[in-house]
Amino acid sequence: MVTRHELETTYRLNGRHYHAHTQIKQAEKDGRADYQAVITDSPLHGTYGGWAGSVELALDFLNLAMQAEGAGEIRFAT
Repeated sequence: MVTRHELETTYRLNGRHYHAHTQIKQAEKDGRADYQAVITDSPLHGTYGGWAGSVELALDFLNLAMQAEGAGEIRFAT
């Protein structure tokens, strides 16, 4: 079963500021929770980080993926 939560996200890309939504997916695997963060709208739609054992680490993975796409000044908020 996958549970989803949303965060507000802001970032800068190509000199412009963007507001987006980040979806946190939570899945049970072998009796423990794993998390993955995915941008669901904006120019980086579909950018995602790897599965991790905590929400914070999942957001770190997404942050790295966004940086690889050229984003900067990345902020996640509830």
